[in-house]
Amino acid sequence: MNVSDKIATGAAGVGLFSWLTAKLHSRLVDEVYNEYAKVYVPPDIVSIVIPAFNEEENVEDTLKSILSQNIILKHSDYFECIVVDNESTDHTAEIARQYCQVISAPRGKLNAKHKGIKHAVGNIIVSCDADTYYPPNWLNLILRHFHDPEVVGVHGPLLYKEASLPLRLAAIWNANLSPHVQRVFSGGNSAFRKSAYLEVGGFNLTIDQSNRTQVAYEEEISFGYRLSQVGKVVFEVRAPVFTSMRYMGSGALIETERQLTQYQEERKRGERF
Repeated sequence: MNVSDKIATGAAGVGLFSWLTAKLHSRLVDEVYNEYAKVYVPPDIVSIVIPAFNEEENVEDTLKSILSQNIILKHSDYFECIVVDNESTDHTAEIARQYCQVISAPRGKLNAKHKGIKHAVGNIIVSCDADTYYPPNWLNLILRHFHDPEVVGVHGPLLYKEASLPLRLAAIWNANLSPHVQRVFSGGNSAFRKSAYLEVGGFNLTIDQSNRTQVAYEEEISFGYRLSQVGKVVFEVRAPVFTSMRYMGSGALIETERQLTQYQEERKRGERF
């Protein structure tokens, strides 16, 4: 059973709601898992940037899923992958070096992303998170939109690896139908032209980067809005990724309460973003 099947588990049954949920779920995942889909030639050189802080438990699986993208396997000369180690105190950097280049940046997620973007040779930046699974046709679906020269950014939905059933269902419906969710330019599932990033002034690095709310607002709301002022921003509903829910508020999870508590304690001690 893959990640998408787990998300759909529990939605089966009788009635219109179950039927609609299955249809919406199918719309989200059918193409993204198709590793044999038609692969487009990348529109430009692409740099994948992954900020990481104390992610030794997740970064290897994330990198394996990224480097197994069908478009990378077919057109590897177009791609580079950069992990930006954000002063990790565990083995994140050592693990990541087995798969791609690793650079360092001062603490703060936006500091790390900015350092990776400035270091990147690609003209298209793909923004990923170190605790996220990327299905094999995901990047192919995202990058195809950049063949349109007016497109400056593309983003897709976030689904969750270990959510309770109500949140699984809410994520499926919101990704398909919520205008608010579709406007969130996810830091773990997005791509943009480097030239557009520079044109809008990049990220605001002066915010309090120890404050997750401020970082999320700048990374996923303010930056996405600024991009939309210089070109087209596309929401690709058929390219979801599957991320951790450790940063969600208490009470949001059932299956991962222990992990959530540990994560929040690490945040208080300054051991995580």
